Amino acid sequence: MIIGVKNVTINEPFFEGHFPENPVMPGVLQIEAMAQTGGIFVMQSVPDPENYWTYFLSIDNAKFRRMVVPGDTLVFKCELTAPIKRGIAKMQGQAYVGGNLVCEASLTASIVKKK
Repeated sequence: MIIGVKNVTINEPFFEGHFPENPVMPGVLQIEAMAQTGGIFVMQSVPDPENYWTYFLSIDNAKFRRMVVPGDTLVFKCELTAPIKRGIAKMQGQAYVGGNLVCEASLTASIVKKK
C-alpha cells in the first residue's frame, strides 16, 4: 500500500473556472492524483524505475462521495488488487478528507520500458 497527500489550496488555477464563487476540485483531477500516487507505488516493482514509464490505462467504478474544496487535505491510499503481471498493475484507490471517504476507483496502469 502507498499513501499520498495533496493539500488543496485556493491559488490552484482550475478554481478560476470550477466554479467561480463556488470552488470545487474537479473529480478528474482527484482521479489523476490518485493514479499518480498508484504509479509511484508500482514503479517500486522494477529494479531500475528511472528506465520505465507508467501509463494510466483505465478507471472503473469511480465514485465521488463529497466535494473537495480549498483548505482540504486529500489523503490517497492505493493498493494492488492482484500481482503485477506482464507490466499491468491493477489497483484500488481511495481518497479521504478528514478521515471521510470522498473518492474511490479501480485503476489499471501499464509499466513500459523507455526506449
